[in-house]
Amino acid sequence: MNKLYINGHFLHQRLTGVQRYAREILAGFDEGGYPYQVLSPPPPMASHKLGQHMWEQLLLPLKRRDNAVFWSPTNTGPVYMDNHAITLHDAAVFVHPEWFSNAYVSWRKMLLPRIVGRARTVLTVSEYSRSVICRYLALKPEQVKVVYNGIDTKRFYVASKKETDRVRAKYGLTSPYLFTLGSLDPRKNFIRLVEAWHLYAAKNPRGYTLAIAGGSNRNFGTLTLHESQSVKLLGYVEDKDLPALYSGATAFLFPSLFEGFGLPVLEAMACGTPVLTSNTTALDEIAGDAAMKVSPEGIDSISEGISELVESAGRRQDLVDKGFQRIRLFDWNHAASTIYQHLTQ
Repeated sequence: MNKLYINGHFLHQRLTGVQRYAREILAGFDEGGYPYQVLSPPPPMASHKLGQHMWEQLLLPLKRRDNAVFWSPTNTGPVYMDNHAITLHDAAVFVHPEWFSNAYVSWRKMLLPRIVGRARTVLTVSEYSRSVICRYLALKPEQVKVVYNGIDTKRFYVASKKETDRVRAKYGLTSPYLFTLGSLDPRKNFIRLVEAWHLYAAKNPRGYTLAIAGGSNRNFGTLTLHESQSVKLLGYVEDKDLPALYSGATAFLFPSLFEGFGLPVLEAMACGTPVLTSNTTALDEIAGDAAMKVSPEGIDSISEGISELVESAGRRQDLVDKGFQRIRLFDWNHAASTIYQHLTQ
């Protein structure tokens, strides 16, 4: 079996979807007893983006010993590295460059074709992502391996009333609420969601609040959202608070415009929360029949979906039951085992 080195620059980044993926897969490697070594930038270079990029492109290739396999798990890696494997979670920058900063688009469009052109293995997380990657990076489907993400049911679970009460008090959620989260960038579709929410609330003034958790991402164009009587901005929330935020919500709303996978959908299901999500991109694939599906570009569609979920306890319970069944298909340890085989075979 080949020795495996891992690009650990993600260890110095805020925990979002791709960083969680990397950490969960490494935990799965540990659980399975699979040997590997993580290489990460020293503190002076890890503290800012330019230092991380310089380390990754110039210094990291010098750190590997012999011709061991090297895996970059979070969308980026060194161009000039032999025996290199990479996980590309999506290729949104090619499909919707208008969502990102000009510098980020230029960097990614220069970098990614060169990386995948030399890579021994390209991994991704959904069939939808594979189709997009192949379309824009001139790869054949058999050149891209799909391994679904997992869901950690020890981390995401139905929280107790004591937990939910504590977290609701922490974030000032005094009213019944619906929950959504994500970076405040265009792809998460918060502008349409808020419009759909106001449309629903105007017709059904029942005192519900839309709670939005998330912070800005410098790679994207950041949205400007405003609080109102029925919209509360929570900012970046602590990871430990997520199970209670999901569990305490009447429903979880995730009508994103573009996702390579959509981990929050599974997280909400694991917390016993009914889910509304998009009928497009990977979200349709991952949610299956266990979520309310809406058109993410249709404000009326989103609003009507919200109305059906809030007004129908039976529909909510049906989705909760289906959600618990759906998450059984997604397991981090299985993902880790499959990825390790792809990397070292």
